Amino acid sequence: MKNSLTSKIKRRVAAGSLLLILCSSSIWFQYQIPAAHAEPAYAKWGVIAVKKAETKYGAPVKDYAHMGRTVISESIAEEKFRLLIQKDNKELTVEVTVRFNPQTDELINVDFTAIH
Repeated sequence: MKNSLTSKIKRRVAAGSLLLILCSSSIWFQYQIPAAHAEPAYAKWGVIAVKKAETKYGAPVKDYAHMGRTVISESIAEEKFRLLIQKDNKELTVEVTVRFNPQTDELINVDFTAIH
């Protein structure tokens, strides 16, 4: 009888331990650590805006700000950026509109407007 009681206790401890391991591992795998520096959705288009502006104006971009996204249709969206360009000891502010297809992620065109 003593052996029977001991083996029941051992089985319950083993079952409890297994249950604890399974519960803690399922919690561990369900929790995902968020990326420390997740790239924003507009980042790809910001890089394109900066590169195209540097080529067009022949000068480096000192700073830029994302102004927002406009969805025009199912197949056309725009990202707007305001860039600060340093050229010949002068600062030029340019608004860049990057138009693309959000379904295919293809560039449609890039427009520039100098702001005075």
